[in-house]
Amino acid sequence: MISFCARVNANDTTTLVRNGEPLVALVLPMQADPDEELAAQEFQAHIRRMSGAQLATFRGRAPEGLKPIRIGLSLSPEAETRIQESGDDPAAFQVSVEYDQISLAGLSPQGTLHAVYELLEQLGVRWFNPGEIGTVIPSLRTVAVGHQQTIQHPGFAGRYLTDLSDSKMPTDAQRESGRMWFRRMRMGGFNAGGHGLGIKADSETDPKLFVDKAIEWTGKIKIKVSHPEVLRRAIEASRARLKKRPDLEYLSMGPADGHGFGKDPWDAGDMDPLHGKVSVSDRYVKFFNLVLEELQRTHSDVGIAFYCYSQHMRPPVREQPNPKILPVLAPIDVCSFHSIDNPICPERAYIKKIVDGWKALGVRMMYRGYLFNLGDQGMPFSMIRQIRSEYPYYHEQGMLACRVECKPAWSYHGPSLYLAAKIMWNPGLDVDVLLEDYFSRFYGPAAEPMQKHFQLLEDAYASGDYHTGNVFDIPKFLTPGVMGQLDATLRKAERAAHGDPVIKRRVNMVRIGYAFGAANLRMMAAVNDFEFIEAKSQLDGIRNDIIPRAMNHDPPLLNVRYAAGFVNRFWATTVEEGYERGTGGNEIVARLPDQWLFQLDPLNAGEDLGFYRPRMGVNNWTPIKTKSTSWSNQGLRYYRGESWYRTNVEVHTRFACRVIRLWIGGVDERAQAWINGQELPLLAEGLPPIGKAWEFDASDAVVVGGSNIIVVKVVNQAHNGLGCGGITGPAMLWAPQQMDTLSGNPGS
Repeated sequence: MISFCARVNANDTTTLVRNGEPLVALVLPMQADPDEELAAQEFQAHIRRMSGAQLATFRGRAPEGLKPIRIGLSLSPEAETRIQESGDDPAAFQVSVEYDQISLAGLSPQGTLHAVYELLEQLGVRWFNPGEIGTVIPSLRTVAVGHQQTIQHPGFAGRYLTDLSDSKMPTDAQRESGRMWFRRMRMGGFNAGGHGLGIKADSETDPKLFVDKAIEWTGKIKIKVSHPEVLRRAIEASRARLKKRPDLEYLSMGPADGHGFGKDPWDAGDMDPLHGKVSVSDRYVKFFNLVLEELQRTHSDVGIAFYCYSQHMRPPVREQPNPKILPVLAPIDVCSFHSIDNPICPERAYIKKIVDGWKALGVRMMYRGYLFNLGDQGMPFSMIRQIRSEYPYYHEQGMLACRVECKPAWSYHGPSLYLAAKIMWNPGLDVDVLLEDYFSRFYGPAAEPMQKHFQLLEDAYASGDYHTGNVFDIPKFLTPGVMGQLDATLRKAERAAHGDPVIKRRVNMVRIGYAFGAANLRMMAAVNDFEFIEAKSQLDGIRNDIIPRAMNHDPPLLNVRYAAGFVNRFWATTVEEGYERGTGGNEIVARLPDQWLFQLDPLNAGEDLGFYRPRMGVNNWTPIKTKSTSWSNQGLRYYRGESWYRTNVEVHTRFACRVIRLWIGGVDERAQAWINGQELPLLAEGLPPIGKAWEFDASDAVVVGGSNIIVVKVVNQAHNGLGCGGITGPAMLWAPQQMDTLSGNPGS
């Protein structure tokens, strides 16, 4: 972002409104663009709310006696040249304030709208989040603005925070306020990247066009880009798109989402450390090169933008990319808890290695990151450190645009999303000054405890040496001590805001997010303690009370897509099945321990070697925990393959002649089970991984009145962004309600 501002002196101002009476009029072009019309309406509405003055709007020129505020009228050649000295981005603008007139104009109507928003912000207006509750407008009977010649260009050519006006919003009003906030934050501009090659192909009718790989649970089978027919179809489809849009700068192209890449002769053998599989970047770069070789014969400037993502995030090691290939960096599989400059996090630092590698190949990049923790339902989480360290870095690296996936979870994400929007426009802003402005204006008398609240949250994640992702690690960050401190600062803020209903509502936005997090933590703890009645009580409160309150708020306070969906995905089945198996006459036979004996099996030799046998030696097996911590936190973050768990448990004689089942509340990804050397029939397969229980019939294998050796084999082959692995939930033996064999009714 490049800015020039010259003020004559502190007293050199032009008054817009004096004692509630307007001294200026808005002047629009005779044929104004919709963005210019909106600019006038926005300025008019905010000045009216600020001072009570109604500014009149005229076309072409203002009447005698009123100084003009010229909105979007053609720039003078000198002014246009002056703006373009620093670039020709259509979002750029000039704010010119002189004695006799004010000019607010951009290199496009969108730039003109940005100029209006800049002047309103100079007057003290803020849009901290969507909706009326996020708008701050000072009360001024006299409104004056300093003389200036301010020129601004955006730091990134594209600035996007996605999903803030998502179609899945509960109400139209929330969608509209999200769209309006997007515009007021000067979002928009360049955008590119996507999934899919743009061709029609079906794996059933055209199997030769697909890789030789069965569909994996995490995605679709991929088209075989090394097949000549795929190349021909892609070139043909691209030419058709360019015929419709000959000025298109980048075609968006790339593999379908997820895994399932198989093997291809165009791969270069470079191993991806996160997935434990071969990087497929060389395969796709070669394909893009061949497509562009043909397209650039007639469209010399066209390029291809692809998601630099998943198994195609690493730079190629053999292929030299065409300079018009645009990798759109989407580091979905790295730790999302920490910032790029946090020394305890190897994965976040790995992003720099990726960026350096692509830069060395002579291509420009774009950033498509994530401003939420992808693997949880919306627990308390703040990303201020991440934004302040990473976005200026991406700008320094010459990235063209920032298109960041986020969720409208304004309870805890409010400061982060506001900072992200502002820093995308100006990567050089003073973050500390901005945050001071945010907390003081938004929270007023509650500013100090609320700023401390968010600082505590930031510190908890920054200092936590956990990198799994997903909700399973959240209790390690949000410990009872941290939650107690967060609650104390909220209480202090609530007391400070008591006399101000608006500030009270703003503090309550965070209180609802805190309540959601606290209830989830209580539910998780209850599940791990086999207290399923308490877990279900917490789940019911989350679903029936907290989520509806959060979703009916404008703006929404929790993740619209994931709050309810991920509660159901990760926890509801475990909670409800656990509750069902311990109530209504059903009984828990034995609670299996948190810690088991453990053996890796990288060669998948365990079954041949009889790891399931009850009498085999286990001195070389090591202890591992299950429900209380992920295997990522036990040194297995990057292991892919087979593993074995082993424990023993007593079964009381009163369960003789009862049906007994083995229930495992969470497994990442597949499981087989044996008791006393006998493999158990599978009753329920817990796919997709994590969130659904695995269940086996143990009736014929269990010995009542004695010890039982339980062995579980777990296969984890795909990196799913969660990083959990192995057994992730509580496990138990349980017995269904005993039925009277003669009447078919429950027995006594």
